[in-house]
Amino acid sequence: MPGSRVLLVDHDVDALAQLANDLRTRGVRVSLANTAQMACERARAGAFDVVIVSRGAAQPDDGQIGVIDAMSLELPSVPPALLLVERGAAGDAQVARDDLDGMVARVEALSRGRARPSTITPSAHALDAGSVADLLLVLSTERRSGTVTVTSPRGSGEVRLVEGEIGDAVYERLEGPKALARMIGEREGTATFAPGAAAIMRRIQGSTRALLATARAEVEASRELVARAGDLAQSAFVAVDGASADSFSGPEQHLVARLRLPARLDELLDDLPEPDSVVLRMLLALDQRGKLRRLGAVSSRVQLCGADQLHLLRASASRARAPGFSSVARVVFAAAPARLAVFGHTVLSLADALPPSSPSPTVPLPHELSTLRLGDGVSLEVVGIPLVPAYAPIWPLAIAGAAIVVRLDDGASEALESAAATVDVAVLDARAVFGTVDETSAVQVASLIRTAIEADTSSQRT
Repeated sequence: MPGSRVLLVDHDVDALAQLANDLRTRGVRVSLANTAQMACERARAGAFDVVIVSRGAAQPDDGQIGVIDAMSLELPSVPPALLLVERGAAGDAQVARDDLDGMVARVEALSRGRARPSTITPSAHALDAGSVADLLLVLSTERRSGTVTVTSPRGSGEVRLVEGEIGDAVYERLEGPKALARMIGEREGTATFAPGAAAIMRRIQGSTRALLATARAEVEASRELVARAGDLAQSAFVAVDGASADSFSGPEQHLVARLRLPARLDELLDDLPEPDSVVLRMLLALDQRGKLRRLGAVSSRVQLCGADQLHLLRASASRARAPGFSSVARVVFAAAPARLAVFGHTVLSLADALPPSSPSPTVPLPHELSTLRLGDGVSLEVVGIPLVPAYAPIWPLAIAGAAIVVRLDDGASEALESAAATVDVAVLDARAVFGTVDETSAVQVASLIRTAIEADTSSQRT
C-alpha cells in the first residue's frame, strides 16, 4: 500500500537505515525511533499504520519495559505491531529482515482500511528519556527537513535540518557548533520536531553523524573539566592585577580581557565564542599559574549592619538625602574601572541589595551599582564612578545630590576633587579610614557604606 506509514524501532538506528531506505523505494513512508519513549512519542504524534520492532527493542535484555508494552501503557490505541527477526524466522506476528516483498505485503494487509490523519503533527520528546542527539540521529537517517525546538530550564534553542543534515543551531545567545553541544548536553526539558523546509543561513557544515560525535565528545570533556574546576564553578572571579592580556596569545587574550570584570563560570562560558572545553582548559591553566582571584559568591549574603543598629542606619540614610532631590539617599564610590567592577559585585553580596535596573555601560560612565533596602520605605542608592579622566567633565552630574563621595584609590584624584567641589559634595578617602581597602570583602564593603553615611550625617551636625 503506497503511502503507508511505518515506525521502525531498534536501539541501533544504523541497523535500520538500509531497511528504511528500501521500504521508501516501495512507497512506504518510514520513521525511526531508538528508545521505547521515543517510539511512544512519535506514535502518539504520527498515527502510524504499522510498528515494526526489533527483538532487542521489544524484549530488552536489561529488564526494561519493551516497546510494545510501553505503547500499550501510554497510547489509547496501539497500531498493529510486527517483530523484526532474522532470515527464515518469520511467523504470524513476525517479518524477516531480508524478505522485503513479504514485509511490504504484511504492511499492506495491516494498513488496509485504517483511518489516519493526512499529516504528521509535531512531536515532543522528553530529554530525560533521550538526548537531543538521539532525536537528531533518527531525523538524519530519515533525511527529514524541519526544525527541532529545544526547551530546557536554561532557555530555548533550535536545530534546523535540511534533508537530514544540520544546517544551523542557536541556543540562548549561542550559535553554531557551540549551541549544538549545549543542547545535546541538556537532560531536562523537551525537544519538538516540526517538519518543513524553512529558509536558513547555513552556519554549520559537515555530516550530521560527525557533528553529533564531536558534540558528544565536547559535552563529556566539558563535564569532566567542570568537575575539576571545584570552587571555580561556584564563585565569581577576576584576573589578578598585573595579568595583562598582552602577555598571552590567541584565545587566552580574550579570556583575560573578559576577566578584567568579575564573572561566574556560566557567564564566562556564554560570553566567549570558543567551545566550553577550550575555555575551561584555559581557565584551569590560569588558575594553576595564580592568575585568578576568587570573589565571594552573591548567594552568601552579608548583613549591612546588626539588627540592633539598623534603626540608626535607617535614620542616617533618611537624613542623607540632599535637599531639592526627590530620589533616595545616594552614596558615590570612585575607583579605577576594574576595581570598581569588583566592588560592584561585592555590593550585591549584601543583604537586601537589589541589582541595578540597567546593565553596566560598555564605556566607563558613572552608573548605578545597587540599591540597598533598609526597611520602612528607606533605601540607599550606591553609584560608581570609573576614574577615567576623559570622562571627568560629566562626573558632577553623577555626584550632585549625593551624600558623599568615597574614593577607593588614587586614580584621577585631582579631577575627582574638582568635580565634587563643583557641586559641594565632600570626598572621603577610604584608605584614610581602613588603610588597605579590600573590595572583595563584603564585610569591609558593608563597613565602608556605613562609614560613608555616618561621615555625611556627622558633617551635617557640625
